Amino acid sequence: MLKLNKKMMESAVSALKEHKASALLLFVDAIEEKTFWKGSKEKKKFILITQSEEVAAALEPMKREVKALLRLPMVKLTRIGQVKLSLIMAVTEGMIKSSDKVVCLSGLQAHGLLDTLMIIDLKKEAEVFTAMGISMDLLKKVKPEVLETVLNIALELSGEGREGKAIGATFVIGDNEKVMKLSRPLIMNPFKGYPEEARNILDEDVHETIKEFALLDGAFVIREDGVVMSAGVHLDAALEEEGHMPGLGCRHMAAAGITDVTEAAAITISGSTGIVRIFRKGKVLLELERPKARAGGPPLKP
Repeated sequence: MLKLNKKMMESAVSALKEHKASALLLFVDAIEEKTFWKGSKEKKKFILITQSEEVAAALEPMKREVKALLRLPMVKLTRIGQVKLSLIMAVTEGMIKSSDKVVCLSGLQAHGLLDTLMIIDLKKEAEVFTAMGISMDLLKKVKPEVLETVLNIALELSGEGREGKAIGATFVIGDNEKVMKLSRPLIMNPFKGYPEEARNILDEDVHETIKEFALLDGAFVIREDGVVMSAGVHLDAALEEEGHMPGLGCRHMAAAGITDVTEAAAITISGSTGIVRIFRKGKVLLELERPKARAGGPPLKP
């Protein structure tokens, strides 16, 4: 396995030189030996990426040997999902520029193998740089850990469903007062009357409650600090006709509409495909594919 990983590294470094790329994004979680990159003469261009707090702490003393160290949120990601989130975060944190070419070397932790090599010209990746609004603008108003937590819950629901069935859901985050003015309840608010600390999405004890209520029609409305204000909410705001998005259903149009007329962001789960989308200012900023089901788990029913 180590030989294959070294071969992939050699190919990635060759691509780095040949395409005059500014950085090599290396997903160290995919390999058992986290420091096998240290022998490379090009390591000053490496951005080491991990989702693990422990691995990030172990790599911290080596930070000066590389271009940067980047920790991704602890969410289940496909290889492409890893790359998309990493590019957005790396640009936002100033590790790379929106005009750069980069090389990405990725794989899945379960395989212990670097098996995906990508060369990306960021000028041509419209999705990634439209999505910069997530972290540059939105994170001035919404706690990063709130977005990360909601995204994590959405990806878990996408991959695991509920009671063996695939489900769709919508989470609207931030600008909650305006969002509520442009919405109406479909049911009695199940969170009404509970203290804020008992309904904050940053509390892991609340996550199972959120997943249960995700079976209800309507959206969750979440304050920028993570307090869940309501569930089962119908979003009345809609995009103008010229803003309609072909191929997306009512849930996604409602998410696009509410983010178009407020400062909120929305995260949706498609009940049919499991794709998780992030909306901001009326547009899809990012799409993340449904994570693979757990080994041995039954397939989700529509």
